[in-house]
Amino acid sequence: MRTDQLPNFSEITPQKSVAACAKLAIEYETKLENHVESLTDLKQERTFEKLYNSLEEIAVPLNTAWATVKNLNYATDGFHKTFSRIHPQVERAKNERWVNETLYYSFKELEADSVNMSEAQSRLVDLYLLEGRLNGMELPESDRRRLVEILKLISDEGSNFRNKVRICTEMFTHDVTDMNILEEMPWPLLAQMAKDKEDPTRGPWRATLQQVSYQSMMTYCSDRLTRWNLWYAYHNRASHIHASRFLNNNKLIESLRTHRSDLAQMLGYDNFVEMSMETKMANSVENVLSMIETLKSRFAPVLWEEMDQLQNFAVSEGFDHQLQMWDIPYWQRRQKEHLYGNDKAKVSEYFPLNTVLMGLFDLCTRLFNITFEEVTPEIETWHPDVRFFNILDGNGEHISGFYFDPFSRPEKTTSLYMDTGRERSDLVGVWPYSYLSMKIPLPPTANDPALMRFEDVQNLFQEFGHGLQQLLTTVPYSEISGQKNVEWDAFQVCAKFMRMWLTVPSVVKSVSGHCDTGEAIPDELLTNTLKASYHSYNFDMMYQLYVSAFDLEIYMTTTQWKSIMMQLWETFLPVPLDDKDCLPCSMMPIFCELYPAAYYSHKWSEMIAADLFAAFAEVGFDNDKEIQALGRRFRETYLSLGGSVPASEVFRRFRGRDPSTEALQPPSFT
Repeated sequence: MRTDQLPNFSEITPQKSVAACAKLAIEYETKLENHVESLTDLKQERTFEKLYNSLEEIAVPLNTAWATVKNLNYATDGFHKTFSRIHPQVERAKNERWVNETLYYSFKELEADSVNMSEAQSRLVDLYLLEGRLNGMELPESDRRRLVEILKLISDEGSNFRNKVRICTEMFTHDVTDMNILEEMPWPLLAQMAKDKEDPTRGPWRATLQQVSYQSMMTYCSDRLTRWNLWYAYHNRASHIHASRFLNNNKLIESLRTHRSDLAQMLGYDNFVEMSMETKMANSVENVLSMIETLKSRFAPVLWEEMDQLQNFAVSEGFDHQLQMWDIPYWQRRQKEHLYGNDKAKVSEYFPLNTVLMGLFDLCTRLFNITFEEVTPEIETWHPDVRFFNILDGNGEHISGFYFDPFSRPEKTTSLYMDTGRERSDLVGVWPYSYLSMKIPLPPTANDPALMRFEDVQNLFQEFGHGLQQLLTTVPYSEISGQKNVEWDAFQVCAKFMRMWLTVPSVVKSVSGHCDTGEAIPDELLTNTLKASYHSYNFDMMYQLYVSAFDLEIYMTTTQWKSIMMQLWETFLPVPLDDKDCLPCSMMPIFCELYPAAYYSHKWSEMIAADLFAAFAEVGFDNDKEIQALGRRFRETYLSLGGSVPASEVFRRFRGRDPSTEALQPPSFT
């Protein structure tokens, strides 16, 4: 509850967390009610400050307490039930601001006076009006009640959809008794699967449909029938084969589509996709479809050729079948190792954690004119491994800070994230801080360096892109600072932009240093590492585009999902569609999570990031003066403005034009 200082983690318990968040939620509701009551006084002058400032003052303490418990839920034992208990109450309290009629029409009055407001203030007024309208504030009372009923149905049926997928995922196991078909499995994964933890070389080994286990088996298991068995089980979770157990999501798919269509039409939209575009940078479904078609035409010829090469490679290795979806990950991995080697341990030796971290900091200093200062001994943390860094501007003035929790622990439930711990708020007088968490293996002893796989380095850069936007914001209002109120299809732009720096060989070298000698990664090993990391990129791109197109069709039409799947598949993927494939029955992102009518956001963000990154490539990565000028401009736009300016306008301020798909090309490393 101490919003003005960093958390005292030693004093925080699950019981205190429940009591504190409940108290703050009740205070929020009470103060919101009192504030709304004061707005009914017609004699009171309507100004932005009088309308909004009270909302900011009550939001920051609640958001900070909630974020503290959320991080402890992810990073420690004992807080999982606590977070599940407080989250609905906090969300309920915060949602009151979107469904209050007096508040909505007060903001509507302010809209007419936009000439006297700053850009950020106008954006806040627009936010409250849009959220109010999407929550039915302009509908008659009877329609508003119906809208609330529909939203509850979507929430309840979404939970039902998720639970059925979870149950089907958890109830499947497959025991492997033949070590020969797992001989290509990396030792840590094999040990994880072994029933006998004392001797992982003794079987049986248990495969499940949990993501790590499933992906490991599809990638490393040499037995095709075993792979098919797992693929069939995974792609039929919550499908018709579970109907006898009442775990079939077929009807829920149609029900969720219908409810979202009804919701959109009640609010005046033709379909749910059109409604979804209200909160997206793309702005229209035509723009999204144009992106999908343009990228498809660019990547499809490359992928079709690559699949022929993969088929020929598999045949040369004794495979005498046509490649199917359950073969692709296995043979892609085999081909990648054949072309680029398989010495991941050797690559890791060139990426000790501290070397990578200092290299990342140096890059940020060069680009954004900021410096980093570790002050861990002065800060209380939730675990001895956690470190704390301050971020300073070019003049040495403090801007923000972040916790870094790098190592894997059994109690960590989420492998990778960088989340806001406290938002910037000039009104409350607080600077932002964030939580960065990874799952890097602990070194054998305290004297050994922690070594990172190249994919760990990529993940660190990507998450740090999120963090830079959270921590370098100059927006004074918490509701639109950092990543708050950034359009959903632009949310990942900074993250993907930072990851793209690891396609530049000189940058990769600058964050490397052998754990014994300190020498940078050799050129040949570097080139092979880069090529290997993008080996399946074109296949992944086309599959993501297929899911994006499927997601849009689902919410624009009433065509049965299986028919949509069949119509789209062959135009995106050069692998036969198996008639037993019922994966949509377990597609939680587009039916019950964050991406209904928005799955394209992954590729839209990547397209925007590639266009931004191309500006740096155009001036030449060794042109320090121009690179620094672009870095400063990137900080002044993307890292500074957050959600205070529409994403399309932020792009124009950096690039001087509208976005183009041209920069997003199949990767090439010489």
